[in-house]
Amino acid sequence: MDEGNLLTGGVDKLNEIKEDLLELRGYQENYESLVIEEDKNEKSIQSLEKAASDEVAATIKKRRTEIESAYDKQLDKTKASIKRIKDKRDKRKNKKVSERIEEETASLREDNRRLKLEVKTLLKQKHVPSYSNTKLYYALFYPRYFTDVLIIIFALLLTLFIIPCGIYFFLLPEERILYLALIYIATVIIFGGLYLIIGNRTKDKHSEILKQIRELRHEIINNKKKIKVIKKNIKKDRDESSYGLENFDEGLQKLDDEVADIAQQKKDALLTFENTTVQVIASEIRKQYEEKIAKLKADNEALARNTAQAENKIKALTLKIASEYEPFIGKDLITLDRIESLINIIEAGNAANISEAVQFHRQNMG
Repeated sequence: MDEGNLLTGGVDKLNEIKEDLLELRGYQENYESLVIEEDKNEKSIQSLEKAASDEVAATIKKRRTEIESAYDKQLDKTKASIKRIKDKRDKRKNKKVSERIEEETASLREDNRRLKLEVKTLLKQKHVPSYSNTKLYYALFYPRYFTDVLIIIFALLLTLFIIPCGIYFFLLPEERILYLALIYIATVIIFGGLYLIIGNRTKDKHSEILKQIRELRHEIINNKKKIKVIKKNIKKDRDESSYGLENFDEGLQKLDDEVADIAQQKKDALLTFENTTVQVIASEIRKQYEEKIAKLKADNEALARNTAQAENKIKALTLKIASEYEPFIGKDLITLDRIESLINIIEAGNAANISEAVQFHRQNMG
């Protein structure tokens, strides 16, 4: 624009500048409003998309859990039936094993009853004290087994160490070597005396009878060992054909097959769910949000176009004002208030044109 034409212009030219400034402000305000609205719509779109994704995830999780729960309940019922049948089977087997043990050891147990009765009869007929028919007695006076040696060692420890030391350290008011020696002597005399007295009353008087009873006791012990071996072999025997457990085994096999079948059905159902049902659920749920999201996206596209148009207008007007008005009038005066002030100066007769109005403004109002 020619400088002379602008500065020589009057109120009409200032009104033209004012119109450009008003138009620029309008576009700026509209641009800001459009940007806010566009941002608001974008957040709404993101919120709806997140809500759709969350609902899809929650629904899929719920449906998957329902499928697993349905099959797990059936598995639990079947496994409970298996446990009940196993318990009944074990009870039946234990009963049959006990009956078999009773049957196969009957002769040995009967032989032991006979031997024990024979021992009692000998003791009674020969007037032998009953305490002589004990493991402790035969261990001390007629040792034969390894356990007898252990009993003898324990008896010596009790007599020569535990009792004397117990009395010396825990019962006496003071500890003196003399007391310990006296305790040892007393202990040896008491227990040694008891041993000799019992030996005189039994071993010396009834030696042959006691030896005979020892042999009978040996037979009883051997029979007990045989019974123990028979029990062990029967319990280890894996052949259960004689126990009548076929019905239980058939029932267990049927239930085991049922468990495997249910587990496979569960696996297939979950596979179908993941490969097919999940996509259907996701599609159905997303359809409920598609219309709202599509509308918001369409609105945003329109807003984006309007924003671009407003931005272009702002650029054009800003460049026009910067190139056509500011160099001549001054950037500081290119505002609505100051343009209005320049108009008032001319209309009041204080200036004939824009150049004089600018000069008057700077001299009197600047």
